[in-house]
Amino acid sequence: MSRKLSRRDCLRMAALAPVVAPALAPVAANAQPASPQASSEPARTTYFGDLHNHNAIGYASGSLRRTFEIARNHLDFFAFTPHGYWPDIEHFQDSIEDKWTNGFAVVKERWPEVVAMAKEFDDPKTFCCMLGYERHSTHVGDYHIVFPTLDAPYERQADLRDFQRFAKKHDAIAIPHHPANRRGYRGADPSLWDPEVSPLLEIFSEWGLAEHDRAPYPYKRHTPGGRWTQNTMQWYLEEGRRFGVVASTDDHLGYPGGYRQGLAAVQARDLTRESIFEAMRERRTYAVTGDRIELDLHVNGRPMGSELRYAKKRRIQVDVTGWDPIDRVELTENNHVIHRDHPIDRKPTEASWRKPVLVRLEYGWGPWAALAMARTFDWDIQIDVEGGKLLELHPCFTPGPLSESRRDRIVEIKPSGARVISFTALKQQVDDFAQKAVVMKLQGDPKTRLRIRINGGKAGDFTQTLGDLERSNEMLYTGEFPRESAMLHRVVFADHYQTSFEIEDDGPADRDAWYYARVTQTNQQMAFSTPIWVNRQGS
Repeated sequence: MSRKLSRRDCLRMAALAPVVAPALAPVAANAQPASPQASSEPARTTYFGDLHNHNAIGYASGSLRRTFEIARNHLDFFAFTPHGYWPDIEHFQDSIEDKWTNGFAVVKERWPEVVAMAKEFDDPKTFCCMLGYERHSTHVGDYHIVFPTLDAPYERQADLRDFQRFAKKHDAIAIPHHPANRRGYRGADPSLWDPEVSPLLEIFSEWGLAEHDRAPYPYKRHTPGGRWTQNTMQWYLEEGRRFGVVASTDDHLGYPGGYRQGLAAVQARDLTRESIFEAMRERRTYAVTGDRIELDLHVNGRPMGSELRYAKKRRIQVDVTGWDPIDRVELTENNHVIHRDHPIDRKPTEASWRKPVLVRLEYGWGPWAALAMARTFDWDIQIDVEGGKLLELHPCFTPGPLSESRRDRIVEIKPSGARVISFTALKQQVDDFAQKAVVMKLQGDPKTRLRIRINGGKAGDFTQTLGDLERSNEMLYTGEFPRESAMLHRVVFADHYQTSFEIEDDGPADRDAWYYARVTQTNQQMAFSTPIWVNRQGS
């Protein structure tokens, strides 16, 4: 029986035979098997997607088709969520509310086009599309609703309770996002949440991180800045609220899955809308900020999102595979760290070469803004591997600059190398971070050679061995100052990008306990698991 090939199939086939993808075809395999911990658990796979993204249908930027093409190019699933309406909008300085209300009118007019586009791009088992839109509110916080079918209606409800009833009627999920704003200033009001409708909370996006008020990635990119302690994830958990966590971009350039803006990770049976929704309702989800870190957490054999009866002994297992050295993996109980693992402290040996290594090719440094030379540079990167094998290629494409004609894409991948088409400029970037990257997972030894040719060698051609890159990174310059440059990072051994541990914990008997894992790589990219709850004794 024949079947369609997913990104995962395409990328793993790189170890066996060439895979050449046409422009805009899905070639980047982002998903890896989740680790089952109990024989009763069905096999699941981790898929990465974006559940919250905007473009010109609404009041953001970028065309609808471009948005879907970008999503299909490097994500497993995608929900386009245009800015839908704002029932308690007020009159603001300089009548800036017109920006929003005019955008809402565009969504209403073009909703049939959104539905048609999602149906056109949806490809079960290969690329999963969803429909949704955003509901703003000054007083009760923002939500984006995501529907389980592609025949979804666009409707507006003035009252939150009516919105929640509408979501139930359509078996949809409504996800609160950027919750850490002050309540009454577009911050979440958790007292009004309905867990049946809102099993998930978006804790990271281009807004920042809502884990707690002193966490990395502060809220600073939108008008109501700052994080209110009482509207953070840890505060909600302390209040006894139970929810799964996700991240998504909330990008306004029509670029789903933008690196460093957040992605939702979902552990599902297969890449279908039905399985993705089942996993989201069961809270088998976690959040990543940029790199697609594999994270698994189990307590007494049960996966993240589970609620367990009281047990004094808790066997807790954590498994992590990153795409950069892992600085630390922290296991928390009731918001306090009870165990830390530091893979970066391990010393590689000659035996470390027996496992695949990582090498990151980062590119895009160029003239800074003060030079007023915000040009866009087009990259055609050929990677050749000699004396080794390319096993996987991990995309790290930042969203800017907005271009309707250009696309970041992996156009070829095979055991002997890959070809990447991309573009960079220091404009329309989050935190002035213009670089993009691909991370190679390679099977080789110190003599394995990497040859990198930029634009057919006209803008650069250099070769390094993995042995060279074990000792030092290396730069490639496309010309004299201030031309663009690239860098091959140092080799990362499995000792540093992969870890697992198991501990036993005697949990409290007089109160509920919750456990979640937090991963921090040395490049500051992070992952956060959904908690697992163990009920108090007698409950």
